[in-house]
This record gives sequence, C-alpha cells and structure tokens, in this order.
Amino acid sequence: MTPNRGPSRAKPLVFSGAPQIPSQQVFDEARRKNPAWATLLEAAYGKFANLPENKGIYADPKGDGATVEQVWLLFTTFGILPYCVLVRPVPEGETRRIARFVNETPSQLIAHFKKIQEAEGGIGATTLHYDGRTGHCVTVLSYDGPRDRFIYADPWPLKSLLSAENNEAGVNAVQEGKRWSVTAAELEKVLFAAMIFPPSWARVQGIHFELPFEQWTNSEFFRFFHLKQTSEQAEGSGVARTFAVGPFAQDVRLSVRSDGAGVIRSAQLRLDTLWLAGNVMLALDISKSFIPAFAPAPDKEKYGEVSSLLWSLRKPAAALELKNNTGESPEVECVRAFVGLSQSGSLGTDFGSLSIGGTQEDGRLFRVIDFTLF
Repeated sequence: MTPNRGPSRAKPLVFSGAPQIPSQQVFDEARRKNPAWATLLEAAYGKFANLPENKGIYADPKGDGATVEQVWLLFTTFGILPYCVLVRPVPEGETRRIARFVNETPSQLIAHFKKIQEAEGGIGATTLHYDGRTGHCVTVLSYDGPRDRFIYADPWPLKSLLSAENNEAGVNAVQEGKRWSVTAAELEKVLFAAMIFPPSWARVQGIHFELPFEQWTNSEFFRFFHLKQTSEQAEGSGVARTFAVGPFAQDVRLSVRSDGAGVIRSAQLRLDTLWLAGNVMLALDISKSFIPAFAPAPDKEKYGEVSSLLWSLRKPAAALELKNNTGESPEVECVRAFVGLSQSGSLGTDFGSLSIGGTQEDGRLFRVIDFTLF
C-alpha cells in the first residue's frame, strides 16, 4: 500500500524527545538503572547500526533519534516484521524500506487498539506521537475502557513528554505508578504511527489463525493416529495435556498446552531415537503429519515445506541429498536436525515458530519437534 504523502522536509522527522533536552547526567543515570540484558542489547545494536553497510539506514542509538522507517527496521533485526500503521502524511522516500505499510486515520488506529485490548487483554504496541514540534516513541500497553484511558510506558527519564507542560497539543498525561495514561481523545490528537505485531493485526482484520483444543481433538490427525489422553495438569491459567500415540506410549509422546480460552499455544512431539530407527516409515508419517496439524492457517505453506521434506526422506536419494545440503534454508536445517545431521533447526513465521532438536531423558535419547503458537 502506498504511504500517505506529505510535503517534503529538509530532514526526515525523527522521534527523539523534547527540544529542551535534559542534561547528559540524567540520561547516564537512567542508563545505569537499566538491567544488564538491556545494556548488552544496546551495545550489540550500536555495533550493528554502525557497520559501514548499515550506517545511516538504522538509527544510531547515540544519534538524534529515529525516523518512522528506522523504528520499523529495528524490529527486523529481531526477525519481526510488524505492520507499520501510519496516520499522518510523510514525504516521498522516507518509508521505502518498510515492507508492511498501512494507511489509516487516527480514529481508526484508536479503534484498532481497543479491538486488540478486547481480543488479547492488552495492546503492547510501539507508538510514535507528534505534537507538531516534538516527536517521541512510547509503548501503548493497554486500554482501560471504564475510564477511557490508554496506559503507556514512556522511556523518557523525566516527566512524560505528553505531560501538560511538555507538549503543544493540549494533552495532559497522568502518572500512574511507573506508567502514564491519556484519554482516547488525547492520544488521537498526537498519534503519528504504530508498529503492530502480525497476530494482533490479524485479529484486527478478522483473520482466523488460532487452533482451539476442541477443534484439534476432532481433527483427522487426532483420529488417524488414535491419540489417547494420558494426563492433564493445570498450568497457570491454561492446561497441559499429554497423549499416547496408538500403542507406542513409551516411545512416542505428544503434549499440548492450551490457554485459559482453550486455544492451543504449544505442542510437542517426542520420538525415542531407537524406536525411530526401527520404525522409520511410521516415524516419518507421524512427524510430517504433526507439523500441518498445528501450523497456523496463514503459515501452512511455509511449514508445509518442512513436512514435505520430512516425507521425502522415505526415498534413499532424498536422504543422501540432504546429507550434502547444508545451510541452504531454515526448512532444510530443521530436517537435518531431525535426522541428526545438525544439533537443531528452527523456522519462525508471523504466527508461530517450529524447532527440531534432541534431548536426553532417563538415559534415553529423543528427537523433539516443538511448535510454539502466538
């Protein structure tokens, strides 16, 4: 989708903080309070951003701030491609590297936030605000409907830049412990853009990708492999269950964890490696069927590649080719891990992640296929 276009500027708009910057001592003190992981992450990102091939493209953590494009690119360094929802015009060329771009109005974005809150119990959207003079970046955490207030986290070391004295849009943010809040109308005034994760955006668009536990128990996979529940245990607000696969309860173990709403959030298949070696065709059949049984609908094609590669191993020629096929793709590495040619392999998509590796338990070796669903 073509971004909203506005008048050109001498410099791209950056979201960096207030014009009257606090002293460097204030920022240094705030950094000293950061947890160790945040300090390490900042240092690693600084090195990455200052590589010759990245300089000027990615935001400099010690620079003047980040453009909309640079905020989006930061997510890609973690393998995440959020939807950039832009609600104000930007000049031509300032967003050309953003692969997922959506034009909306401020009121539409407010409505999306409320819908995400209703569906997920929170929001968690990196949000850029601009009052005509100052641009800044916060994280909108949740929406309190009865009070009509959005709760957000502001990294600014002093009072939030949406406090009455720190903005020119008439917004009067209220401090709530370590967080801040504004009314929906106030946030709508200053919204510029938001980065929304793919699962949240899918829920906004009405795209179904979740797998209810009851639906899975009525699936062809469940019936074909004669799954029988062997245990059930409360796990937080959800439930963890294990299943026996046909008559192979000691050698093939399947476990499923669902949340409080009965939606499956993870699934795991364990195969004893000695059993696998003696039952190759059956092991391949169970494994290649396990993957599409849990793959989110929008990602089925991607995970289907791993399933197809696993099933191809029934042919000696394919197995031999795999032995010489290294580092080509995450799909290939997953299958190499399944046969023990790699220690582990993983594949991530918008709605889940698949990993294949091995583990040892009670002196036995197991091949493990893990699915995490978002």
